[in-house]
Amino acid sequence: MRTSNEGKRQEGISFLLIDMKTPGISVEPIITADGNRAGTQEVNSVFFTDVKVPVSNRVGEENMGWTYAKYLLEFERGGNPYSPRLRSGFERLKRLAQAQPEGEDSIMADAAWREKLARMDIEISGLEMFEQEFYSKLASGQNPGPLSSMIKLRGTEVMQQVQEFAVEAVGWYSMPFPEQRAWNSNVEPIGPEGADVLAPRYFNGRKMTIYGGSSEVQRGIMSKVMLGL
Repeated sequence: MRTSNEGKRQEGISFLLIDMKTPGISVEPIITADGNRAGTQEVNSVFFTDVKVPVSNRVGEENMGWTYAKYLLEFERGGNPYSPRLRSGFERLKRLAQAQPEGEDSIMADAAWREKLARMDIEISGLEMFEQEFYSKLASGQNPGPLSSMIKLRGTEVMQQVQEFAVEAVGWYSMPFPEQRAWNSNVEPIGPEGADVLAPRYFNGRKMTIYGGSSEVQRGIMSKVMLGL
């Protein structure tokens, strides 16, 4: 919360721990484009109305909250490995594409499509190296610094590419059929195995480049810390 209006704006923030059961706190769901098919409400708006928090809940010094938050985010952004999930998703994507009908009109016959797959393979390999460097820094007692922003930026953006290409690979089989996705549904899936979850996964994945600091925020950190801009 803001505890001072002096100096730079980020210098007047204090870090508080708040019990979500405190009077005045309300949580309202944000329905994502996939309709929250995962069965959990994971995206919400939190409102504070005349909420009172004891000063004993303050973390560290007053007005130093942004410094503490940046330190925590530095480890959160890079400490969530993307490359294993990306590699698994990439292999699944290739299987989906290869399962499509063969011939001149098949997606694997398209040189531009194969080039996109090759570029994605390279992106994932590069991210694997960034993550290895991240954990190497932690193992030697160093802070990851802006490297965590690089990992978060490329990890989430490439993950969205994998999801987008998977929808592209199966074509109209990825169109939403609500009766198939209802819990305990016994409707026979249409298309390749797993095709019915691709569109919801794609829509749900739009939030990845926002949470934990948007892609624009990560680029700002990198340009300032790494390039001195």
